[in-house]
Amino acid sequence: EQLEKKKARYGEIMKNKIALVHKEAEEKRAVIEAKRGEEVLKVEEMAAKYRATGTTPKKTIGC
Repeated sequence: EQLEKKKARYGEIMKNKIALVHKEAEEKRAVIEAKRGEEVLKVEEMAAKYRATGTTPKKTIGC
C-alpha cells in the first residue's frame, strides 16, 4: 500500500514535470514564431519601398 502511494505520487510529479516542459516549449515556439513574423513584415516593407522607388539595394549589385 505504501509502495502504491509512493508510485502514484511519483507519477503525479513526473506528469507535472512533463506538462511544465511542454508549456515552456510551446512558449518558446510562440516567441520564435512572433520573431519570424516580424522579420517577414520587415522584409515585405523593405521590398515595397524598393518597388515604390524603383531602386535596387546596393548590397545585391556585385559590380
